[in-house]
Amino acid sequence: MKINSIRRMLLLSVNAVILLMLLITSLNTWFNVHHEIDELFDAQLAQYARLIRHLMVEPNTPLTADSNHAIEMPFLLDDGIEHTAAAERYSEGHKYESKIAVQVWHENGQLLIRSGNVGKTPLLPKQSGFHEIRHNQYLWIGFSLYVPDEKAWIFTAQREDVRDELSWHLTLNQLLPLGIAILPIMLLVWLAVEWGTKPVRELSEKLAETNPTELQPVEMPLPRELKPFKDAVNKLMAELKAYLKKEKMFIANVSHELRTPLSILQVHTDNLENATDIKEQHTAIQAIGKSTRRLAHLVKQLMETEKLEHSIVLQYQAIQLLRLTEDALASIDFQLIDRVIWVVDIPKQLQVRVDPTLFQAALRNLLDNAAKYAPAQSEVSIKARIEQHAVVISVSNAINGDITLELARLGERFFRSYGHQDVAGVGLGLSITRKIVHLHGGKLVFSQDITGRFVTELFLLQTT
Repeated sequence: MKINSIRRMLLLSVNAVILLMLLITSLNTWFNVHHEIDELFDAQLAQYARLIRHLMVEPNTPLTADSNHAIEMPFLLDDGIEHTAAAERYSEGHKYESKIAVQVWHENGQLLIRSGNVGKTPLLPKQSGFHEIRHNQYLWIGFSLYVPDEKAWIFTAQREDVRDELSWHLTLNQLLPLGIAILPIMLLVWLAVEWGTKPVRELSEKLAETNPTELQPVEMPLPRELKPFKDAVNKLMAELKAYLKKEKMFIANVSHELRTPLSILQVHTDNLENATDIKEQHTAIQAIGKSTRRLAHLVKQLMETEKLEHSIVLQYQAIQLLRLTEDALASIDFQLIDRVIWVVDIPKQLQVRVDPTLFQAALRNLLDNAAKYAPAQSEVSIKARIEQHAVVISVSNAINGDITLELARLGERFFRSYGHQDVAGVGLGLSITRKIVHLHGGKLVFSQDITGRFVTELFLLQTT
């Protein structure tokens, strides 16, 4: 279920629970009161019958089968209006008298005594105990008692609605104070919810005031339950701030890198227009071609970077690592291939489970960098081994002695070590490779061995 308002949900749920508990209490009270009243009145019916039994034996006026005593009752109409107890007592009787009945029958079927509100037919079955019968459209609770000495049946009965009425009166009298207190309780619940959700509103107002250009952590006293939310928001803001900073730097670097080849293109285009002989034209055309290739390489790497920044689904395949390496070498510019000596030491049977297209691009960037930055006609070594259920691909190459490697920063976008500025490139290759390796669940480690060679190790955790 979708919750649009925590405040409304709390108000409705708490008030609903209060009303539900009041309803349960009312039903429980009514059933308990009704049960106790039933027990009391049932006991009275039985007691009345036994009392009549003892009164039946009188020496002066013995009851016989020829007797027919009817107990006269005043006609008191139940008008349905509640009167005070004093007013009802001053009358000639009580309206509830019509709701209580008595009969005494001889076992031969002769009616000996009856109350005036019942007829001359047996009110109850001649079977000792309690009975429920319907008489004059009302439900009656009765008690039958047999008197062996007098050979008579005594019936005492009471209308069931008397019990219901008394049960409702007692229940309402108990619950009326609770019912009256519902409105104050709901008001207190509303105040409590307002007070309890106040920190949420304050936090919302604080976040609404946040300047998108100046993302600062939220610092304000909050209840313990809201601190994880505040910490998550602050973490998100910090990550967003770092991301925006990185994007600004990326845009600045892209602008700088694009400006250089475009400026060169402009210069050599002007030179081409002003060239006076074929040699000058040829030189300008070569420079334009070089700048164009550099610009195309930059755009290609920018597109690869943009693609990797978004969530992509890897298409895993089991493939020979040697084949991937050979395909990566085949995609490198032939001038770089001929510039160094390649030494490949990869077992032919070694397979990896990767996305072939992306992983080949990662290998190509590593090999391309090694060929660019290694001294001419030096050796570039490509090796692979299995180490603790992981494939480790190692690419090593010599470097010029006057170059200082900043290993901790390698892999950052647009970063190039000091001394490499004359080498074609923009500093995106290793960044792209690191991202691809990360997508495959691996890692990239840069180091220098004891001979001074630059070593790049690619750890691929998924193997076949």
